[in-house]
Amino acid sequence: MEVTRTWKVYGADGHRQKASFAPSAVYDWSAEGNARKVALENADMTGTNEYTIIRITRNTTDECERELDGQISDGFFENCVVGKVIEIPSKNP
Repeated sequence: MEVTRTWKVYGADGHRQKASFAPSAVYDWSAEGNARKVALENADMTGTNEYTIIRITRNTTDECERELDGQISDGFFENCVVGKVIEIPSKNP
């Protein structure tokens, strides 16, 4: 079973999110029953540089959270000054 969680990752207070200037992208590193997908929605889709929307699909909710932490510390947001990180509730029942 796969789980998808979504967050808005803002820049530091008073700053735009540096990562939001890159083109939106979807990455799928899944292999043999191990779900690992990351989708980034940047300004070309959101219309703003205030935040990037990151959608992470993993096998469990905890893996999603660890993936987010990894993307902030040494992944897509590694060279960015990250501010608020707010989870967007799932629309699934």
